[in-house]
Amino acid sequence: VYARMSEVLGIADDNQVLETFMAKIVTNLKYWGQCEPVISRTLQFLNDLSVGYPFNCISQVCTWYLQQQQQNSSEDSKNKKSYNMFCGINPVGYIILFSLKSITYILLKKLVKIDAVKFMLKNHTSKHFPFLGVNNNYGLSDLRCRTTFYTALTRLLMVDLGEDEDEFENFMLPLTASFETLAQIFNNSFKQEEAKRMLIGLARDLRGIAFALNTKTSYTMLFDWMYPYYTMTMPALCTEGYQVPCISLIVWHSGEEETKLNELMCNQLKLQSQRLNFDVSSPNGILLFREASKMICTYGNEILSLGTLSKDQVYPLKLKGISICYSALRSALCGNYVSFGVFKLYGDNHFDNVLQAFVKMLLSVSHSDLLQYRKLSQSYYPLLECLTQDHMSFITSLEPHVLMYIFTSISEGLTAFDTIVSSSCCASLDYIVTYLFKHIAKEGKKPLRRREVSQDGQRLLHFMQQNSEVLRQMMSILMNTIIFEDCRNQWSVSRPLLGLILLNEKYFSELRAGLINSQPADKQEVLHQCFRNLMEGVEQNLLIKNRDRFTQNMSVFRRDMAETLRCEGISESTNLEMMS
Repeated sequence: VYARMSEVLGIADDNQVLETFMAKIVTNLKYWGQCEPVISRTLQFLNDLSVGYPFNCISQVCTWYLQQQQQNSSEDSKNKKSYNMFCGINPVGYIILFSLKSITYILLKKLVKIDAVKFMLKNHTSKHFPFLGVNNNYGLSDLRCRTTFYTALTRLLMVDLGEDEDEFENFMLPLTASFETLAQIFNNSFKQEEAKRMLIGLARDLRGIAFALNTKTSYTMLFDWMYPYYTMTMPALCTEGYQVPCISLIVWHSGEEETKLNELMCNQLKLQSQRLNFDVSSPNGILLFREASKMICTYGNEILSLGTLSKDQVYPLKLKGISICYSALRSALCGNYVSFGVFKLYGDNHFDNVLQAFVKMLLSVSHSDLLQYRKLSQSYYPLLECLTQDHMSFITSLEPHVLMYIFTSISEGLTAFDTIVSSSCCASLDYIVTYLFKHIAKEGKKPLRRREVSQDGQRLLHFMQQNSEVLRQMMSILMNTIIFEDCRNQWSVSRPLLGLILLNEKYFSELRAGLINSQPADKQEVLHQCFRNLMEGVEQNLLIKNRDRFTQNMSVFRRDMAETLRCEGISESTNLEMMS
């Protein structure tokens, strides 16, 4: 490639190659603004260069390969020696990875010295790049390219940014002007279509910037720029009917929105969450959550006011927004940057409000839609897992019909083909069952000291006693999955199953007897032994050691059951009985 470019263009070194690339990128962005295919491919090329392509792609593969080696070594002890040879005694893989990252950094340092790059960093406005405009010549779908543009541009800014707040402020000047213009339009001569385009474009710009700011220092600069003036403006704008729930929440939590380019950057992507580590004296974590709560509640109310929608409108106008709100709420709850007990302690209702908004939006969605739309299910079920893990007091305080809705959604999600959904359902069920088991265990013990009975636990226990079939049905589903299905998340299934067995030993015995009696007489004793082996060495508790023992037994149980039932096959009626 270099030889051919040297012949045709007279390019002699890599610096000239980069200069030629960037000059072409700027030309395309300036003069081909109304040609979406050209803009899209040009921005993708700019995005690739901003991450050090092609060296970054190679480093991603190396990172992925090293992690696969580590996972394989932990799953199979036989591979441990070969892994140590690769990464420990002879760490060639890490040397190569480090070298590639160094080369990538050198490439980026060369890029930011090019005049074309400096021009873009100082002049990213619609005057120089028409595709950043908001006129009617561009459709709303064309605004998506702005996120890619600002992601790439912010990565290039980050190369030499360091702690220079003045340079960051100068970079944000065009967006500052957009905010001011938007506020004037909103307060004075309001034009809905113009304001809508400007608002959506600004949200996409900020999303791209936030995605690239993966360090604590740079992210804090963005937070200080946004709060409090611009974050206070956004909830009010949402009440004007704009279907853009991503305005502020995507700004703060867009690190959760992984692109294909970053999926293999495992370690670097995990480090991105460290940007939310505020100083111990900083209230920013609480302030951030308060703004997230306002945004979700405001948008949630707008969604619920839409009324009945047709089948083709329900996802773009309602379910898509709900899924984004759920993803944002999960990011906030799992971010570990705020203590949620503070809100109740000081009488702040932002935490309670956002949880109630979650419930209202949930009840407006049918169970079939939860599983039919992939983005919605992949946002709801992980959020539910987070709530059952850390906020069981909220779960137990829900009305019986809401609890039944949640348990039904878990039950249906256990059989989902999407592993993310089924694993989250298993985890949520495990947290609930563990909470209930511990409460019952405490009630049965003679207290060593005076202790009040948990009202939260009593409410959940009362609900389960009134609806005993709920846990029994889920036990049937999990047993059916283990014995008859291709269980792809065996470990996840084993965790709640033990608790369900300990809470419903009589029903477990009935399931076991029903399965065994449905088989030929010559196989029944073998099946009896399989079930005895399943509970061998398992005690009446949910301690980690006991759970691990049950998980190991279940792995053997599943294999033995498959071999036994495979010999003469099994009737479909048995499968249906297990599900009943």
